[in-house]
Amino acid sequence: MPEIKADLFERLKRKKAFVRQAGTAQPVFFKLSSDENGVWVEPVSSRGKPAEISYEYYSGPVRDLLKSLDTVRSRNHFRIDWEMPSDRIYLAENEYLIWQLQRCDNVVDENLRPIRFTEDPARITVTIEEKKGTPESRVALSARGAEMRNFVFLNEGHVLAGGTVWPVKPLGENFRELPLFETRLLPAQLEQYLSLLFSCFRNLSVRYGEYKLTYGTPKPTQPTLIFERIDPDNALYLRIATAMPGFDADFFESYDISRIAVLNELEKKIVVRDVLYGEITSCFADVTRLLRKHKRALKNTDFFVDDNLFIIRESLAREFIHRELPHLITRYAILGAEKLKSYKIRAVTPRLDLRLSHGIDFLEGDANLEIEGQFISLFDALGQYRKNAYIALSDGTHAIVNKSYMDRLSRIFKKRKEKVSVSFFDLPIVEEMIDRQLAEASFKKSREIFLGFNTIKDADTRLPELNATLRGYQVQGYKWLSYLRKHGLGGCLADDMGLGKTLQAIALLADAYPGEPKPSLIVMPKSLLFNWENEIARFRPELSCHIYHGLNRNLDEARTKQLILTTYAMVRNDIEKLTETEFYYVILDESQNIKNIQSQTSRAAMLLKSDHRLALSGTPIENNLGELYALFRFLNPAMFGSSDEFNRYYATPIQKEDDKDALRELKKKIYPFILRRLKTDVLKDLPDKIEQTLYVEMSGEQKRVYEQRRQFYYDSVRSQIAQNGIRKSQFFILQALSELRQLASVPESKTGNRIVSPKREVLLEHITDLIAGNHKVLIFANYLNALGCAAEDLDAAGIDYLIMTGATRNRKSLVERFQSDETYRVFLMTLKTGGIGLNLTAADYIFIYDPWWNRAAENQAIDRTHRIGQKKTVFSYKLITRGTIEEKILELQNVKSQLLTA
Repeated sequence: MPEIKADLFERLKRKKAFVRQAGTAQPVFFKLSSDENGVWVEPVSSRGKPAEISYEYYSGPVRDLLKSLDTVRSRNHFRIDWEMPSDRIYLAENEYLIWQLQRCDNVVDENLRPIRFTEDPARITVTIEEKKGTPESRVALSARGAEMRNFVFLNEGHVLAGGTVWPVKPLGENFRELPLFETRLLPAQLEQYLSLLFSCFRNLSVRYGEYKLTYGTPKPTQPTLIFERIDPDNALYLRIATAMPGFDADFFESYDISRIAVLNELEKKIVVRDVLYGEITSCFADVTRLLRKHKRALKNTDFFVDDNLFIIRESLAREFIHRELPHLITRYAILGAEKLKSYKIRAVTPRLDLRLSHGIDFLEGDANLEIEGQFISLFDALGQYRKNAYIALSDGTHAIVNKSYMDRLSRIFKKRKEKVSVSFFDLPIVEEMIDRQLAEASFKKSREIFLGFNTIKDADTRLPELNATLRGYQVQGYKWLSYLRKHGLGGCLADDMGLGKTLQAIALLADAYPGEPKPSLIVMPKSLLFNWENEIARFRPELSCHIYHGLNRNLDEARTKQLILTTYAMVRNDIEKLTETEFYYVILDESQNIKNIQSQTSRAAMLLKSDHRLALSGTPIENNLGELYALFRFLNPAMFGSSDEFNRYYATPIQKEDDKDALRELKKKIYPFILRRLKTDVLKDLPDKIEQTLYVEMSGEQKRVYEQRRQFYYDSVRSQIAQNGIRKSQFFILQALSELRQLASVPESKTGNRIVSPKREVLLEHITDLIAGNHKVLIFANYLNALGCAAEDLDAAGIDYLIMTGATRNRKSLVERFQSDETYRVFLMTLKTGGIGLNLTAADYIFIYDPWWNRAAENQAIDRTHRIGQKKTVFSYKLITRGTIEEKILELQNVKSQLLTA
């Protein structure tokens, strides 16, 4: 008898399950249907009719599933549920059935179309978009690079869409309610909506413009006294609830809120915090104790308690309010104080009265608050408020003033020799608090400077001569820079990477020279020195420049040029020499290098002397508001005062307390002095594809090794050709070229990692910048070692990435993950592997780590993202090591291109 092969049994199992008794064969299918309660399963015949089938006649996974269905059905007969039909078996209630369904190949939908299961992960995404000023949300399943709107949940961790069951990270027990979150919103409701969303669900991906999702520290609620009303008998209705700044008490009482979400407009973050519910029992006991104390001293009065509501008769309420409210205000939040007028408690809106004399950085004079016709010195009013949380008026009324208003006064007005002092940079905020006539009378000149920012766009400005035509947004950038220079103000040009910040700065300098006798200092990371040199030579060669860097640097020689290019390290090391020179401009490129106000580099930059200051950065704020303070401490030192003041008035309230008023005020304060355009904002001014070259200088050790091997191969190749002829020497020539290319681009591979390629620093700087701007990046390299080095750097920086080489088998899965998963923002691949057959339109920035002889191969790689479906301009950067064979390859590419276009 021949041996039966083992896989025969496996093939039989995969066949459609049939009844084993002869003559009674009948196919069975498991149909998934959905109703308002979820997805349910039932066995059906080939015609889709419900089938009463015993599991005893089947085998394998089909038998197991039928047996489980019988067990569930028997159990359901004893259950009474008025909402869910007892004859339907819902997968959300019987999750183990999903695992059994996965093992069967006869699962169908309501139209008897096959349903398959996949292990590829999918993600539930909620996208919020502004449409005509109204936020609209949509819920979708993101899988394999596609977005599917029509899907149903099997349970909290599995979704059916497009005939496939996808695994998703569990959303939590409220998963059935997710469709309710597809809605239109009022802008004021957005934070409440997000708070409900994150309270109800876990593991959601939320997209809202540029905003990034971050998780902050837990935040406690605050016991709150709510004065609800005064009834016709003058009885006071006082309710005790829990609340949080920015959210009313009703929100926390109406919904089960476990997380709150706050929008930080300045840093473009959605900050999600766990809610720590503070107990209100002590507040309730406090109020009860105080009421009883005053009740004993009065006759014929009382109070009543209904759950958390106090109903207090007039005489007791009056005594309680006047004697205890000032103390309660300091301990608890107060809402509804405007209803207490009959008790001589008034919620008031003061009027600010100013008399100021003008200065460039500060204005000084007198300030009073007018409250109910009574004038009170500003600092007297602030002192009373800090002590009592109210302001006493001459008629005995306690004036309750909005806390955010008083906090704003504290932030803006400083005391100088019994006078009120106001920073020039706070004047737009002051103007909001006074009427226009008073503003014109108090600070007309300064007011005109701020109003001028609104008319820059329409100003007639003569552009300097450049070997380039500025795009529309670049012209506006030049006008803005010129306006700042005219008024002696510092600013930060924070355009997205690739939009030409360097060119706009060169245009500004071209307008200043040759008329300006003082030199300008441009500070940058070492990796950008030669790119600045090339850009100046390309766009305005008439500008003389000197690179102040290296062991043989000479400041006297540098000062003879109009522009001095140097690095942050040189500024830090030579700050004593540099402070002896008065520069016309100090420009910081990649100004986030001074983000740590305590660092030696930042301190050195502050000491530089110049008529004007400018910062260039695609990411002016990378992590926290302290970086913003460091930036403006350099640009406009008088803007924020000391670091402690900035933290007290802005950083702590915004980042720890989610103070919206402080955030709005800070945004208004810096708004005129930061110009940021995203790529999406200026698409109409951009071509479909922009290619640039980034030049990198070799390190000293790399240069020595490269030159040694170049000279060796130069002599060896000549000798080989002389002895064997050109034809027989080709292999040796290719070997020489290959080693020189690796030494130029990946010296690690030829030196046992002793020499590190400077390209790595340049690449990581650019990637960090792009990821902060919410972009996706492709990196192509010819050598596996180059990808390995890039991967090491990304790991060290905590950046998630994908990598694909010729050995990769799951190419499709990786591509789909990059296209759909926001976690992965960088894709590393070899030029040949990524050059064909891939669609990577999620990326809009490309880096070619080393050039290839054939320009067409590079173009094929670029076209992985620059193709149908790409809605953004694609920026392509080629990293070229100066003074090496890579420059010769670039020349060869250009010659080939000219031949093809001739």
